[in-house]
Formats: sequence, C-alpha cells, structure tokens
Amino acid sequence: MSKVSGSIANFANGVSQQAMALRLATQGDLQENAYSTIVDGLKKRPPTQFRASLGAAFSSNVYTHQINRDADERYEVILTQTGIRVFDLADGTERVVNAPTGYSYLSYNAAANPRPPYRALTVGDYTYITNQTKVVAADPSVVEQVSPSEAIINVLAGNYGKTYTITINNVKVAEYRTPDGQSAAQSPSVDVSFIARRLATGETVAMENTANDKPNGNWTWKATDTSLAANSIDAAHGWTVKVFKSTIYIKKDDGADFSIACDDGYNGNAMKALRKTVQDFADLPAYCEDKVAIEVTGSVGTEFDNYYVRFDRQDANSSIGVWREIPKPGIVKALNATTMPYVLVREANGTFTFKAATWDQRKCGDDKIAPGPSFVGEKINEVLFFKNRLGFLAGENVILSRAGSFFDFYRSTATALLDDDPIDVAATDNGVSVLRSAVASSDRLVLFADQTQFTLMGNELLTPKTASIRPSTSFQASRVARPVRAGNSIFFPVDRGQFTMIRDYKIDVNTGLADATDATGHVPQYIPGTALKIAASTHEDIVLVQADGDPSALYVYKYYWSNDQQLQASWSRWSFPGVTAILDIGFIDSQLIMVVNRGPQAFIETMEIQPGGVDPNMRFVVNLDQRIRVEDYDDRSYDPYSNETVVVVDRDMTNTDVICVTAGAPNPVLEPGLQIAILAKSSTLVTLQGDLRGVPLYFGTLYEMRYRLSTIYIRQQSSGGGVSVVTEGRLQLLQLLVQFSKTAYFRIEVTPLARDTRPYFSSGRMMGDPENRVDTINLSSGNFKVPVLSKNDRVQIDIVNDSYLPSCLLSAEWVANYVQKSKRI
Repeated sequence: MSKVSGSIANFANGVSQQAMALRLATQGDLQENAYSTIVDGLKKRPPTQFRASLGAAFSSNVYTHQINRDADERYEVILTQTGIRVFDLADGTERVVNAPTGYSYLSYNAAANPRPPYRALTVGDYTYITNQTKVVAADPSVVEQVSPSEAIINVLAGNYGKTYTITINNVKVAEYRTPDGQSAAQSPSVDVSFIARRLATGETVAMENTANDKPNGNWTWKATDTSLAANSIDAAHGWTVKVFKSTIYIKKDDGADFSIACDDGYNGNAMKALRKTVQDFADLPAYCEDKVAIEVTGSVGTEFDNYYVRFDRQDANSSIGVWREIPKPGIVKALNATTMPYVLVREANGTFTFKAATWDQRKCGDDKIAPGPSFVGEKINEVLFFKNRLGFLAGENVILSRAGSFFDFYRSTATALLDDDPIDVAATDNGVSVLRSAVASSDRLVLFADQTQFTLMGNELLTPKTASIRPSTSFQASRVARPVRAGNSIFFPVDRGQFTMIRDYKIDVNTGLADATDATGHVPQYIPGTALKIAASTHEDIVLVQADGDPSALYVYKYYWSNDQQLQASWSRWSFPGVTAILDIGFIDSQLIMVVNRGPQAFIETMEIQPGGVDPNMRFVVNLDQRIRVEDYDDRSYDPYSNETVVVVDRDMTNTDVICVTAGAPNPVLEPGLQIAILAKSSTLVTLQGDLRGVPLYFGTLYEMRYRLSTIYIRQQSSGGGVSVVTEGRLQLLQLLVQFSKTAYFRIEVTPLARDTRPYFSSGRMMGDPENRVDTINLSSGNFKVPVLSKNDRVQIDIVNDSYLPSCLLSAEWVANYVQKSKRI
C-alpha cells in the first residue's frame, strides 16, 4: 500500500455523460446553477433581477419575439391566435396594439400544430410576422387593364407620288395618293399629319396654309381618294376614329375583333398598322390615344425579349405622352395581402399597428418573361433580412426583395435584368429540400433544410445575375428553433429521439468548406425534448437552449477557443426556483432578458452574465433570484422601542420565500452584504429587524448551486498519447483539498455508498486573518480540506452553495491510499 495524490486542474468543462473512466478530470457528473468561467473558475450563476410584472401568467404555448429597435426602445411581443400584446422591456408597460382588420391572419389549426406556427423579424419600425400555415395567393381582383378591340395607324413619312391605303377585314377602307412633287407648293400634302387626317376623315383643315401662298387647286379632293369616314368607319356605324397628329386611332365599339393592314408604296417604311403587337419599339407613334397597350415582340427567334407598353398621355387635352412598360394586359398583378406576412408597425406616438402590408404590384411582363415571386401558392416558412433585402423562404426557394425596397418582389422591367431586381433562386439537391431557416454569416446566407444545409452567395454585389445556391453540408436539423449565429459559428438544433443535439456549424473563410461538429457529443442525453429557442452572446461565448422537455430551466453551453483550439466546452443546467415556464430568452450584449411565468404571474427578469462583475459599491454579487433593490428611504418608518423598520416595496412578497440583504452605497450606514431578518410581510410592506432607514436593500429568493465530481481515478500518460485511467487495484480516498478564490461560503457533501451524507462547511474565514471582522462579509482565497475516507468509486462528492454569498472554485487535489494488486508492465 502506498499513499498517492492527484489533482483536478479546474472545474471548467461542465457535465459529461461519458463513462466515468473516459471523462476528463475537469468534467463533472452534475452541474446545476453553476457557471464555468476561465477567469473566476466555477462560480454560482448570476442572479435574475426583477424588472417588471406583466400581469397574469401566459399560456406556455405562445410565440414570443423581442424587438431591439435601439438602445432606448426594446419590446417584448407575445402572439396568440386571438391577439398580440407588446410590452416595454424597460419597465413592462403594455403598449396599445391596434388591429384595424383583426387577427384572423394568426389563426391556425391547433390540433395539427401543437406549437404556434409563427416566425417574426424586425427591421427598423416594422416587424414582419408570417403564419407558416397560410398559403400565399395572388389577388384576382387586381388585373392589368385589358385593351379594347383597337388599332393604331402610325404615318411615319410622307413621300411624293405614293398611295397610302388602309385595309380593315380585308376590305380597303381608305386611300390617299400624294402629288408627284412637281411644285414646291405641294409639300404640305405630304405632311404626315395631313396624310393621317385625309385617310381618317378626308378633311384638309388641319393643313391650312397660314402663308396663303399655295393655290387652291392643290387642296382639292381627288376622285380616287377615299377615307375611313367615307366607308362607314365612323361613330354612326359603331367605330371610334380619332386622329392625333400623325396617328390614327381606330376602335370597334362593340369589342368585336377585326384585322387591319396598310400599304404606303414604300415597302412598309412610311406607314405602320399596329394592333396588339409591334416588333420594334421605334415603330410606336409619339402621339396616341390614352391607355393604348401594345406588345413589343422584339427578336423573331425568341419570345423572352417580349414586353408590353401602354401610352400614358400627359393630360386629357393633349395627345403628348410617353410609352410606359406595363404587365401583360389581363394578368393578375397584385398579391393578396391577407395571405402575405403581416406587419406590426411601431407608430410615432408609441403605439403599434398590426395590419396587412401594402406590397408592390407587378410592373412588367408576364409569368414567362418576368415571372412573379415563387412563394405564390406556397407557405412562407421564414422571414429573413440579408444585404438590405427582405427575404422569404418558401418551399425550396429563397426569395429576396428588391434592394432597399422591402415590399417589392417584382422586376422593374422585362427588357433587362437589373442589379437591384428581386432574387428568386431554388436550392438544388437530389432530394426535396424544403428550406426552414436562414442565418446570415459574413458575405453569405446559410440556409437550413430538414436534411441539408445550403449557402447562398453572390460576388461582392449580390444581384440576380450573381446569386447562386450550393449545398454545403448534409445534417439533420430541427424545424422548431431557429439557428443562431455566434461569432464565426452557427448553432442549430437536431432532434435526436427524446433529446436534442446542438451542432456547431462553421465555414472555412479560405476554402469555403463547411462542417458542423456535435457540441453535445459528450452529453447526448442532456437536453430533454425539442429545442424551442436558442440564444447566444458573443460577448461571453455562451449559448442558452430552451427545451420543451424541461420548460422551467435553461441548458447552458460555455465555450472558449484560442488559436483555433477549443479549450472549453462546458454544459450545465440553470434552474429558477418558482419559475413554472420560461417563455422567451434573448441577449442584449451580456445581459440576458427572460420572460417567465412564476405561478399565476408573468415577469420580465434580467441576468448580467459577465465574469468579474460585482454589485454597485460592493465586492461581490448578491445571489438572489428575482432580485429587487429598494432605496425609498423617505417612505420608511422606524420604531426605536421595538427596533423595527417598515419598508415599502413595489411588489407583493406575501407568498414568496424571500430574504433581505443590505446593498452597497457610496457612504454605507451598514456594511453591505449582511442578511437582515424579515419579521413580517404584506402586499406592499416588509418589517425588518433593526434601524435600516438609510440602508439600500436587496430582496430576493435563494437558489442552490451544486457541482458533483466525477469518480476520481489515478491518471497517467498512455504510450499512444493522451491520458488513461488506472482501474486496477484499490484507491481509498483519504481527503479532498479544494482551492478557492474570492469566496464567502460553500459546503462539500460527502456521501459514501449506502451511508449518510456528511456536510463540511467553509465560510472563507480563517483565524488570525486581519480581514476577518465581525458584521462584514469576508472574501478569502485559500484551501478547504475535507475527509473522504471511502473507496473512489463508492462515494459521491458534491460542492454546494445555497446561500446568497459568492464562491469561486478553482481546482482540487486529493490524497488516497493505493493498493496495487498486480505489477504493471
């Protein structure tokens, strides 16, 4: 038998569910309400601080969303089928929410959807909310104006000695022959406006010569000339004929179809007949009847350069106007706003409005030339924002709006694909990959389907021409919790039977290759049920997971990387006494904001997660959950005879197991950190022992930190590298020596197999220490030795702190008797 010793270098690596012999010495068997840090060691998790009461508790089956508008305005949004409530995260004040058209968009089949099928995204003052059960539809009531039975004749040039004719339904209905040009006085008769009017009506008034130098013989009507009016193409016979300068407009009033053609004796270069289509935009007249629509067909060999234009006249009294591009006449050009995501708008007066958004309409083309967004006919699974574009995931497609115009999902012109046009691309894979979530990472968008991850990229400028999607990895992903980005990692959940796996997705910036490692590889059965929400703080390198299998607790992943090497991967569980359900979690810098149900009431609580943090004018943090600080000195009353102080509080503590601790102040009347006896409680008053009229106070609930050591083994370097454990022989533990720092209290519970627990307390006080004073909280550093006297694998050792005082555990050493039964070779 020989006496041996060993060490546990630190307590920084949390819980492990591996076999005891396979674990690291720095991993424990249980870690509750403890925070693994590389600065302070293992310490008690930060306390939650009461911020506001939200009234009656909410159903646990609600959808929550935090709006982080700016440093001064942050809100909590709670959605149900029947309505939306918005609370100010600063003080819990409920804001007015107006819903002019009600909340019908939020309805869904609860039997088929056990969880609310909503996703929300905030951009500026707008929060976009999608109901994943709603199928997007077009609005058939909004169509591009259908053109009547009409045609136009565009006189492009006047030539001498040519015959201009118009044929309708294969019958010549107008003819005009220009003079031969023998005299300069004949030039007005080849003016294009004159020709147009002669063909339409036979009139010459429009060409009256103000110089009066043209002989009347040049204005006579030739016997061979005919006009539309002369051939019953007039209002009396159901036709509308108008002349606009060089343009003749012809319409069949009853809508009956007709054919039209013209001849100009100049190979079709002097006059064009246009009905519904034209090949070249240059053939369109500069003057025309208002709202005439024409399809420009372009190249004969393809139909993908076709587009539609409509004449937009300046005003009713002018024939001057422009040809503007339009959608195909008769096509549905609007989205049904009641099936599209709704918006929750923060108004200037501080209220909110829930309403259908006004989405831009189709501006050009048809479904072949300039197709609309592919989410029509699909359900929108996710709302995202990427490179100044609002985006939706629907089916296998990602659809991004026009750059800088978040309500526009249609191209602006069919003649060219512009850089700021909407982007609509599909994720291509050998299987069906319905996209569920998206996370922006660096210059790319990572898309998550049920079984595959894709990457959407462009060049430096993301445009419809450069956008492309390629598969990156093939990992299962949960549909419920959104992935969350933290630094260069994206954490996403995976359903693994009755538990949840968390993967750490990384992209190599040099090669573009991606991989997703299992962050829960050593705790595969730790997070129960399905992950509901993940929150991460890059300030503190921490990830929190909320799961439906344990609705009142959070599962904490603390990690640390240095030089591309992971030095910490700690999992632990944080529970909150009195909390029946956690509704929402979210980080703002290092501050965790929580919305929780505590019995019949709901609360907003915060937690400052930062190593080394202390309370104001104190040397440590007072560890009390739902903590409040009371400083209303003028409202206190002191009775010197009974030595009691009555303190006014702003929340009911009658049914709450709270304690009172003195807080720090610039010139303290009483040392901070001392527990004060509570003599009586009511809904607004608390009676305390002693004169506390000028003392700031903390009120809150105690919670317990517990860390259970893994089985202690002799460890030695193995021949193949690494560390192996020695299980041969008997290792009889004699004592455990725990190193601590800045500690005021903890205890060690030693429980031998089938025997009673033996507690050993450490108050951090040492006899002879000049800092060890009465009525002060002493934070000391040192060692605490406890006897174990049990075989290494037949004893359970817990380190516990159930007080409000701090403890920081650094490392441990152990001493044992080792009986070797055989000689190792």
